[in-house]
This record gives sequence, C-alpha cells and structure tokens, in this order.
Amino acid sequence: MRLLISPPSHLQLKSGFVLACVLVGAGLALSAPKAEKRTDDPGASSDIALLRLGYERELIEASLSPVKEQITTLGTLEKQFAAERDYDAAITARDERKRLQDELARLDKELLLLQTREQTLRTSLLPDRIKLPLDAATLSGLRLEGGAITGWSKVGAAAAWKLPALPPGGYEVMLRYRCGAAEGGKLLIKEARFTLTTTIETTLKGPEERSAGTLKISDGSSTLALSAQALITDNLMQLLAVELVPAAR
Repeated sequence: MRLLISPPSHLQLKSGFVLACVLVGAGLALSAPKAEKRTDDPGASSDIALLRLGYERELIEASLSPVKEQITTLGTLEKQFAAERDYDAAITARDERKRLQDELARLDKELLLLQTREQTLRTSLLPDRIKLPLDAATLSGLRLEGGAITGWSKVGAAAAWKLPALPPGGYEVMLRYRCGAAEGGKLLIKEARFTLTTTIETTLKGPEERSAGTLKISDGSSTLALSAQALITDNLMQLLAVELVPAAR
C-alpha cells in the first residue's frame, strides 16, 4: 500500500473537516515493482511479454482517476484554507497538489512508453502481409464475379472489410487488379479516421499488383473501405486482391 498524501494532523478546517490521508491500494499502484518489469527478458515469449506490458499499462490506467480526484480535492481544500486564512494549511495543500501533478505527468509519460512498446511488439508479430479476402467484403453497387470484385460503374461504389484487430500504425495497401485501356480513375481508401487516394491506371500486361500508398490505421478493429471516387468511362477496374503490409516491423 502506497501513501500518497499525509498532511500534518494540525491541518483542520474550522468547520470540522480534516485534510484526510489518501491511500492507494496495491491494486492501484502507480507503477509495477521493478522486479516485475521484465518485458525485455530474452527468455520470455512474445505472448508473455505482451501480458507483462498489458499488466503494467492497466495498473497505471487504473491509478489515473484516483490521482486526478486527489488533485481536484487538494485544489478545493487549498481554496478553503486560504479563505479561512489558514495559510500554512493552504501552502501544504498546494505543495501536495503540485507533487501529485508532477506524479501524474510522470505516469502519463510512462503510459505512453508502455503503449508504444506494446504496439511495436504487436506489429512485430504480424504476418508480412495481411490478406483481406474478397468473399469477406461487404459490397455496395458491386459484385463478386469470377474471382474479382467488379461493377465499379458508379462513383461511390464500394467494398468494405472488417479489420482483424490490427495494432494502430501505418500499412501499405497493395492492390492486384486488371484495368483496361478505357477504364481507370480514382480510388478512395478509408478507415475510421484517415483516407488515402490512389490512381487506378491501365494494366497493359494483364493483372498487376501495385501499391496504393501507406494508410495510417487508427482503429485496427474498424472498417477498411475502398470506393470509386472518379471514373474515366464506365468502369474503374476488376479488383483481384487487397493486402496490407505493416509499414514498421
């Protein structure tokens, strides 16, 4: 059990309120003991390392609300003490508030570090390519025919996939398609927050795989949608495959 605030017993409000000690239980510890921080243990499996990182992150996340509540309470007490001209008590409350604010800033930095390490590890465990099956797409104004998604004859025609719980980050979008000389246009690729636009150009040697660029995915459990943004004539392409390549390994 960790003692966060232990003001002197003489700090009392004239109304009878006492500046109470604030205790945070072991389950809400601000950081995991050093002995448990073994996420870089070369003998640990990736699954165990992820569990450790998640455990440390959850401990910090659980401690944030209590710390913020104590900061708010100390701010109120500081004003009350000052209003009653108990300046020693007001100064002590102020100092405790500032100390907790510094602790909160430290926790914020530690949480960001843990989140970054967790994301990096999850990304390293991804396959080299993440295939989005054509038969798993939700089609709007399109059809699956002969192993290809076709019928891109109107602006707004779209195919959408539910992403398989990917860690946030950059992913190169690889498209395999056929595009005749009289076809082509612009394709919009969109996830929960970010978008990417690419030009669909003629494939002179039959089906070709081309990179549409790198899309930042903010929510790896959301939807990835491909939609026709502009058409040269009456068809954009015949889409044969969509794959995502993690940008950072």
